[in-house]
Amino acid sequence: MESLINFIDILGGNTMNERERILALVREGIISTEEAIELLENAAKKHGKDALRKNVATDFSNEDEVKQKTETAEEQVEEAERKDKANFEKILEELASEISYFSSRVDEKTEALQVLRRQISLKQERRQEIATHEELDTLTPELEMEALRIDEELDGLKSQEEALREEKREMEEKMRTLKKEQLEKNIKTFSDKFGSKEEWQETASEFSGKINKIGSQIGSFLSSTINNVMDNVEWKEVDFNMNIPGIVSKKFHHEFLYENASATILDFQIANGNITLEKWDQDDIKVDADIKIYAKFDEETPMEAFEARSNIEIDEDHFTFHVPNKRVRCDIIVSLPEREYDYVAFKMLNGNITVNDFIGKDIYAKSTNGKMNFSNIKATMLEVDGVNGSIAVKNSRLVDLMAQMVNGTITTVSEITSSSLSIVNGDVKMTYSDLNTKRIKASSVNGSVKLALPLEKSVELEAHSSLGSIKNRMENMEILKQRDEKTNKHLESRRLEDNEPVMVELKTTNGSILLKDTDKE
Repeated sequence: MESLINFIDILGGNTMNERERILALVREGIISTEEAIELLENAAKKHGKDALRKNVATDFSNEDEVKQKTETAEEQVEEAERKDKANFEKILEELASEISYFSSRVDEKTEALQVLRRQISLKQERRQEIATHEELDTLTPELEMEALRIDEELDGLKSQEEALREEKREMEEKMRTLKKEQLEKNIKTFSDKFGSKEEWQETASEFSGKINKIGSQIGSFLSSTINNVMDNVEWKEVDFNMNIPGIVSKKFHHEFLYENASATILDFQIANGNITLEKWDQDDIKVDADIKIYAKFDEETPMEAFEARSNIEIDEDHFTFHVPNKRVRCDIIVSLPEREYDYVAFKMLNGNITVNDFIGKDIYAKSTNGKMNFSNIKATMLEVDGVNGSIAVKNSRLVDLMAQMVNGTITTVSEITSSSLSIVNGDVKMTYSDLNTKRIKASSVNGSVKLALPLEKSVELEAHSSLGSIKNRMENMEILKQRDEKTNKHLESRRLEDNEPVMVELKTTNGSILLKDTDKE
């Protein structure tokens, strides 16, 4: 470096600014000593310094001295480069430390949120079970109080969740801001040497050229490290709030067997699933269950998870099978000993009810969405309540039948002493083949009412349709009163035979009433 300064002093004709600029380039490691001499040489020629070569020969006649001083200058440049590299590594370490700190804080918030969401999920699951009881008309005062308490707890937990989410968002934003500020601040330290960030991105080839001119390891280090930071830290947006929902489900089959069961009161409640009742020639009650759980669970096995979400009990009088959890689907086939049962209740939200070959005193069935089919049953009372689906009673003997449906159909082909059927949207179809029927009452708001009675049966009939028609194909009917107005159709008629008449009352608003004898097509 000293020899270079002496050399510059020889160039007295050069301006001070030009000499200082070349000297600064050497100090910063941009050019080597040999390159500086070449620049000064060219500058001397430009300014007409003919004595340059002579003076240079005089100053640098001692080759050993020149070589030694040149090596010293190069060592100084290398030392400056090492310091630059160390400073940059320190900057990156500080940046990584800051990012690691905030990342750990974000992880803590995420873990706390997961715990809180798990608590909320459990509360919501229990609240849903209570709501299911309400839909099934089995809500007790104790459950009602529990529901109020859970609602209050859920409000508190959700407030905590929102506050925690806000803290997490603030932490993430602070981390992003810090990363960007730190990176831009530290990169600016080198921008005077290597150009601005925009220049790097727009003129990559020029940037590589500048790096290569340094002629040391710092070039490749900066080239790879800074580009990596630019690509993966500063200009890459990361969404820490992204949730990936998923459904975890477990499916399995299980057989419940209760030996020598004497229970005559059966109670079934299932939120999602189908029930089939049938008889068999054993003294045991058997339940074949296909179970699917649509939820994460903490229990060790799916069966334990099912048991935690159900209530199954049996004693000498009662058999209870309750699965009120909407995240559990349970399809069951119940095999019963052949005997008369005192009371059977079905309460379903989504599922079909099928009862075959059954003898009982009182049967109650309710399904919000599903088909309810009863075949070859004998009972004193059958009460059926549905919202969306169908009701069918075939080849059965009943004393009383009460059935109502909102959307669907009601069909009966059985021996029924007294029937009361109603539907809002859909048809009612009734076919009787015995002479013991005493009372029939059926109505539909938007649909037809169809009735078929034996020709030998006495009838007292009254039918009314607002916007439909009344078509009577029954033989031997005496018309007592008839009105056939556009918005008011009314018919009163009777048929007298050697038996007690059945009292028939039929009504529809937007539909027709169709009457015929059972034997007719």
